[in-house]
Amino acid sequence: MRRDLVVQVIVDYGDFWENFATPFEAESFINANLDEYDVPLQAWLEDMRGNVKWRYDLVEDGSGLYRLVDRPVEHPNRLIRTPSN
Repeated sequence: MRRDLVVQVIVDYGDFWENFATPFEAESFINANLDEYDVPLQAWLEDMRGNVKWRYDLVEDGSGLYRLVDRPVEHPNRLIRTPSN
């Protein structure tokens, strides 16, 4: 399997970071640990080589839960090519 297609969600708390397979797992961890760790500084999706694919905004949904929302693409006409394995 190509490593540039395998992705992970990284949640950065400043002192440490956690990685998750899906945004749902990351949201579940964030919401379950709000009392202990507070809200993370940032979250992003990266491939296994460490290339950031996109970043998430952390948004409170009104009921006290935080959701990861895709940030708008900054360069919509820019095509990024990655070498295949």
